[in-house]
Amino acid sequence: MVSLNQDEIEAGLKRKGFRQSNNKHKYYHLYLNGKKEASTYLSHGKNQDLSQKLLGLMAKELGISIKDVVDLIKCPLSTEEYLAKRKDRSVEGMKTLKRG
Repeated sequence: MVSLNQDEIEAGLKRKGFRQSNNKHKYYHLYLNGKKEASTYLSHGKNQDLSQKLLGLMAKELGISIKDVVDLIKCPLSTEEYLAKRKDRSVEGMKTLKRG
């Protein structure tokens, strides 16, 4: 499985239009037409690889698979494709996890 570190994830989310807000954790929100469409967060700390467990939690927050999270961060998956996959999972009855 491909590993991702915090810096890669932050840069990838920002490239896809997610905006960072600093609180206790680094929250990333994606807004479309003024409406929040998706959110996830990373802990503050040194640049380290995220475990598969944390990538799984991020995938659930974003409403997509771990593979799709990696593709979203590494750029094969566009923002539009991400939103379509998220919508498809929602239609299939997959729940989105909300942390924080």
